[in-house]
Amino acid sequence: MRLAMLTLLVALTVLGGALTASAQTFVFGAQGEPVQLDPAVITDGISSRLTRQIFDGLVRYRGATTEVEPALAEKWEVSRDGRVWTFQLRRAVKFHDGTPLDAAAVVWNFERWWKTTHPQHDNQIKAGQTFEYWEAQFGGFDDKSIVSAVEAVGSHTVRITLKEPQAPFLANLAMFVFDIASPKAVERWGTEFGKHPAGTGAYKLVEWKPNQEVVLEANADYWGPKPKVKRVVVRNIKDNSQRLGALKAGEIHGMEGLNPDDVAVVKGDSNLQLLLRPTNTTGYIAFNYKVKEFQDKRVRQAFAHAINKRGIVEALYGGTGLVATQFQPPALWGYNRELKDFEQSASQAQALLREAGLRQGLSDITWEDGKKEPLVFWYMSRSRPYFPNPKEIAEAMAADLAKVGIKTQLQTTEWAVYLDKRKNGQMPLYMLGWTGDNGDPDNFLCYFFCQPGAAREGFYANKPLADVLLRAQKLTNQGERAKLYRQAEQLLHDDVGRLFIANNQPPLAFARRVKGYVPHPTGSEYFNTVEMQ
Repeated sequence: MRLAMLTLLVALTVLGGALTASAQTFVFGAQGEPVQLDPAVITDGISSRLTRQIFDGLVRYRGATTEVEPALAEKWEVSRDGRVWTFQLRRAVKFHDGTPLDAAAVVWNFERWWKTTHPQHDNQIKAGQTFEYWEAQFGGFDDKSIVSAVEAVGSHTVRITLKEPQAPFLANLAMFVFDIASPKAVERWGTEFGKHPAGTGAYKLVEWKPNQEVVLEANADYWGPKPKVKRVVVRNIKDNSQRLGALKAGEIHGMEGLNPDDVAVVKGDSNLQLLLRPTNTTGYIAFNYKVKEFQDKRVRQAFAHAINKRGIVEALYGGTGLVATQFQPPALWGYNRELKDFEQSASQAQALLREAGLRQGLSDITWEDGKKEPLVFWYMSRSRPYFPNPKEIAEAMAADLAKVGIKTQLQTTEWAVYLDKRKNGQMPLYMLGWTGDNGDPDNFLCYFFCQPGAAREGFYANKPLADVLLRAQKLTNQGERAKLYRQAEQLLHDDVGRLFIANNQPPLAFARRVKGYVPHPTGSEYFNTVEMQ
């Protein structure tokens, strides 16, 4: 009897230890591999989910909102003309490599993003890694940028001078790409820094197992609220169904990227919980304007009339999607509620193709250099918040297009390669989308269309649209800005510059024992609020 009691006591002790250990680890299932972990040169949500744990910016978003609050800068002030911003940094903050955060480090980061002559900017460009967000949000590099000076005016005081006021300036700085990296670590690793990140964040990188998982551990010296779990594992599980299976089996504790049909499954499982992000995503189809056929607006209009967006949203979004009429989601204050979307009509699409001289439909395209090839329609190889099941959505759209005589060949590739092809303007027709970064319409519209003819946007050039957006960026009155963004959406719609398919409330699934996870409109969520019960 005593032996049995002793055995039971040992078993309970071991079990208790296991439970305690598991309560200190949070495992999240991701849709794929991060591209890299240098926030300055990434554009994708899978990578930024990790960099948000490792790095901090001068400012950040408060809770589940896009209101800006202090982070590495504990306070700031702005001049009356809106051009000069002065930030007071927190003291006694250190990067993960032990070096101090000070004004010189912040200036170094800005100069790396901004100046093409900076050695840690130049080497990234030569390696094919561009500072895409800096260019988009701040107007370009060197003298093209709206930023004219970034100075250390004290050991922990940074002054940033703009050429002209920029309404979303503070919101821009809260975006993940402008988080502050250790200069010493970047200089040590160069273009490999994305594999050896060092910031001031709540978690440090422990290990990156390629195509498997990324392991983080709590930063004991973190300046902010201490992480509630000591270890975070972000596991790469590309297939949505397999990811849900891992959640049900207890192998992971949370996930993004549910198949639409599985939303109801999660709701009906007493061991699981469903959280929805606020609608801040838009999935779209982009044209490459180096394709001669797409330079004819009637052809683009034919695409717009051919696709049954409502049918796709109802069948393939699991009740979490909305039909998109424009780039901004309805929650943004620049949304144009008066905009009338294209009617789904096969007869109108066919008539437009005939008017454009394509009586036999469209199955082959002609590039500007005269090269002809079949029309390839590219879709992502992994689920995204705006396209939860991209292959099925692509197949549905391709079927709609085929009904009016537009025959496409569906194709995909790995995520990092896909993004490179998009950046270099190599895909004739492709699916992509956007999750807003800062709650400002500027981030949806100006990011894409303020630089007419950019390769990363399929060489789309609409100068009147860009002029309206740049004017809106300089104003500080939100009502005046909203009018310009509504005008911009109408200009984009009238030109059929892009086809907007769906907005979504991306569903996230968690084990019931996970508490404190705060879904954020930008998709960049912090894990230091999570606890395991």
